[in-house]
Amino acid sequence: MKIKELRQKLNLSQIEISQKLKIPQQTYCNYEIGRSEPNINTLIKMADFFNCTLDELVGREADTINLKYLNENEAYLIRKILKMNDLELAKTRAYVTGLTE
Repeated sequence: MKIKELRQKLNLSQIEISQKLKIPQQTYCNYEIGRSEPNINTLIKMADFFNCTLDELVGREADTINLKYLNENEAYLIRKILKMNDLELAKTRAYVTGLTE
């Protein structure tokens, strides 16, 4: 899980986070070091607090996106986008913005 990284970005201590999440500090510490895992309700609470998705919270990479709910064209475009570098992404974004405005 990426909770330590997310906590550090906010410059908060484990005690401060545990108080905000209303869980014991030791429990939160165990989550950070991987000694135990939060239940789904706690994961949702954390994702809301850190303003991220559950996938981001648990460190699930973008290339693990489940494409089965997309049509063939959408899935094709997502696969191509995931392979682009920053410059290619910027150019593509500018192009798509021009098409949709």
